[in-house]
Amino acid sequence: MKLLFSSPILFQMTTAPSLGLAFLMGMLSFLTPCVLPLVPAYISFISGYSVGELRSQERDKNVTFKVLVSAIFFVLGFSLIFVLLGASASVLGQVMARFKPILVRLAGLVVIFFGLQLAGIIKFLPLLKERRYQGEIRAVGPAKAFIFGLAFAFGWTPCIGPILGSILMLAINQGEVLRGTILLAGYSLGLAIPFLLTAILIDRFFQFSSWIKKHFRKIELAGGIILILVGLLMVINRFDLLKYYLERILPSSILKWG
Repeated sequence: MKLLFSSPILFQMTTAPSLGLAFLMGMLSFLTPCVLPLVPAYISFISGYSVGELRSQERDKNVTFKVLVSAIFFVLGFSLIFVLLGASASVLGQVMARFKPILVRLAGLVVIFFGLQLAGIIKFLPLLKERRYQGEIRAVGPAKAFIFGLAFAFGWTPCIGPILGSILMLAINQGEVLRGTILLAGYSLGLAIPFLLTAILIDRFFQFSSWIKKHFRKIELAGGIILILVGLLMVINRFDLLKYYLERILPSSILKWG
């Protein structure tokens, strides 16, 4: 593990600040008002158990195992789409490599726009329209969960849209397909971890969600400010400042393991 994180090849694939930002934005996506309240319904649908059964104190280990397996396949479904989007964005960045100085600044402006949208400062109507899959999923078990995960990714809600769009802008500017792929894998992991934890600890989730709902506006505002700042760094071509300050805030072992 130490060799993996200390290898210069890993840091050539993607930078720690970008990957850390993508992971953080993935977790933020989970906490948005368009996702968090619907999580119990998602878990109920993919597992086949009612919310009441999921919260039952008499739920046995077999039920917990089935719910977790369904959640894993759901996560794999949306992660596949997000990673493919990251690879596609990176390919676009490669094609336009000679225009990178201009592309970085344009992408920065887009990220600022998404940040303003997330913070609620502006409201762009096309981003306020939810696109959820309305068709019937005939598959059952893990296959049903996986397909629903694909549908969830394609129907990104207005809360996820600005965040995911910003990470894709970063992927475009990575310049390499592998970097963009890893960046979106980091975003997917940030979204997946709290979802899997919820599938296991559904009762704790209801306690947590009742508290976090009071802070939805603060979460959106904080996320918007982060995206605006990141966009500004891209516009002035000083994204390296993010790494500079992270190295002073976080222990060096996190950014430079070994």
